[in-house]
Amino acid sequence: MIRLAALLATLLTAAQAQAEGPNLSTTPGAAPGTAQRLVLAQRSWQQALTTGEALTMLVAIRLARSVTLRPAPAWARTTEGEPVPDAPTGRTAAPDPASAAALAILRNLVADDPDLQDLAYDLDAQLPRSHTETATEAQADLGPGQTDSWRLPLFGEVAAELALIGDGDTPLSLTLQDEAGHTVCATPLSRDPALCRLTPARNGFFTATIHNPGDMVNSYRLIGN
Repeated sequence: MIRLAALLATLLTAAQAQAEGPNLSTTPGAAPGTAQRLVLAQRSWQQALTTGEALTMLVAIRLARSVTLRPAPAWARTTEGEPVPDAPTGRTAAPDPASAAALAILRNLVADDPDLQDLAYDLDAQLPRSHTETATEAQADLGPGQTDSWRLPLFGEVAAELALIGDGDTPLSLTLQDEAGHTVCATPLSRDPALCRLTPARNGFFTATIHNPGDMVNSYRLIGN
């Protein structure tokens, strides 16, 4: 009898959520958060690698290092689709402008400019980053044709951001749905970073779906504020 009551309560809650429409608040959006900042850092970094602009690269590193990343133990991942045997891996990780490797690239680029050299070496003085803002991060590898689903909790009336940063080997898509299956954000297939911003109306679980239609393994980062 207790199990039946619990089942009915669950069904009633789901029906109410479906009837209420998408779990989105009417509250005006908040200021950009840490996930959006990391997307900006990533885009600036990619631009700098293409153009060779040292100042843009420096800004990208500074932005990325202004956020401390923490693991996401409350996020649960499931993967659909069979792995492709011997699928090419390409890059083994998504680029990270906050990494030591990124700083080494910048230092090589400004080797003949003393002023920019000073700015590049000053970046190390920012560490340890005891006063930086934080973001939550999960990393995963997604094979060709596979789809990852991440179940993550969000709080009502609290602005949320979810960023997807792939390794660039294949395009990825990002879709975010609420507990009733309403799509609250969808980004097209792209090799560029993707971002979803929303404010839930109430506490609830959301599902972030990431699809890799390419022919290579994609090592991606999923970041929440």
